[in-house]
Amino acid sequence: MLYIFLAGVSWGTIGIFVKTLSSFGADSSLIMFMRMFFAFVIMFTVAFIIYGRKIIIHDRKALIFCALLGIISNGLFNIFYTASIKINGMAIACVLMYTAPVFTALASRIIFHEKFSGLKIFALILNILGCILTVTGGNFSRDNISLIGILAGLGSGFGYGMAAIFAKSACERTDDLIVSVYSYLFAVIFLMIFRTPEINLALSNPKILLMGILYGLIPTSLAYLVYYKGLRKVHDTSRVPVIASIEPVAAVLIGMLIYNEEIGFANFIGVAVVLVSIIIMVKAK
Repeated sequence: MLYIFLAGVSWGTIGIFVKTLSSFGADSSLIMFMRMFFAFVIMFTVAFIIYGRKIIIHDRKALIFCALLGIISNGLFNIFYTASIKINGMAIACVLMYTAPVFTALASRIIFHEKFSGLKIFALILNILGCILTVTGGNFSRDNISLIGILAGLGSGFGYGMAAIFAKSACERTDDLIVSVYSYLFAVIFLMIFRTPEINLALSNPKILLMGILYGLIPTSLAYLVYYKGLRKVHDTSRVPVIASIEPVAAVLIGMLIYNEEIGFANFIGVAVVLVSIIIMVKAK
């Protein structure tokens, strides 16, 4: 549980990298690509040093799950989430993304036949409400949300939610480090096919290049390794996204402490509700 919690805290720092890279002139497609590309380079290097030729996956099912993890939970997730931010705004996009626990819970019930107690369902509902309050403070800045925007937001929630399912299935068949390498490889290929990033901009700007490497290292490579390690220790996959929902709490606190963003009373209530939902989910049977 602690590993997943720490991964969520690390993901909460993503805003720092995105804001910094954007200020340097990098667009969303380049930011997404650099995150996956540098994560792949870092993890491939480490994995090859440790395993050598054993890094090659021979288990077809493990490879399929890695591909699903890379394409859907890394590639498509980033595309849907970026589109949702552009259409809906940051707050609503984040709220829609945090429908992820619902998708994980349903998939866990169907695929892993996990049982759901009343306490788990209560924690799930509490978690979603807490995320909404944490991110929005109860104030939605847009009066009209388009159907495409809603679908994009739900698509990001689906991609994020299925990460726990695909990763758990892959990690049961091969090493966590190798899963990371292949998932990032598939994500890089998918993102390059979807849209060619402005790679020349990164190569010509040392600041973008350095920040891209750090983005691929801290809230990506290291965070996902910790996350996958935590997945091995969690029996009920439906718990995972609820515990990882510490991410928006960390993001809100970082926004307040580093960027002097105004945080209202409702936001703090949301933080408290999220923390309570995590405690309940950890203790629920």
